[in-house]
Amino acid sequence: MVFVLATFLSVFPVIPFTLFAGVMGAKYGVILGTLINWFGAVSSAAIFFFLARSALSSYFDKTIQRFKKLDKLTDMIEKNAFVAVLFVRLVPIVPTPVVNIYSGISNMSFVTYFGATAIGQIPGMFVYALCGKQMFSSPSVLMWTLGGYLLFMLAVFGLYSLWYRGRLKVAVD
Repeated sequence: MVFVLATFLSVFPVIPFTLFAGVMGAKYGVILGTLINWFGAVSSAAIFFFLARSALSSYFDKTIQRFKKLDKLTDMIEKNAFVAVLFVRLVPIVPTPVVNIYSGISNMSFVTYFGATAIGQIPGMFVYALCGKQMFSSPSVLMWTLGGYLLFMLAVFGLYSLWYRGRLKVAVD
């Protein structure tokens, strides 16, 4: 039942999902809390992907076509779909609904999207559960956890930047 609730709250965020995710870590522990959070996040991402691909695609296609500069971004994302989705899941700088909808209206395959989403959601869902578990028991360890996660995101961002620059160099040559 908690897995269904996690999906529901991720699709319909009546409370912030990060708050729910922390509570799952506090209540069920880090491992089960992470699994519950991951299931909810990945399930809702799949739901939004299919909604964008089927019911909402014509609306979003028309909206995006108005912005010609997005053509290059769309082309690059479709050529490197797995890496692009994995990166925005590992370093959550793009809002989740934008990632889900943009991926759904692109030519990206569901398998590629789902794989990158499933892998990319693991660190964040783990940190949410861990923070929830540590919130009341060990505030100092909580701060170290948050600092470690920030360093992790910076490292991923740095690696992606290096990869992206190398990709652009190849595309220009």
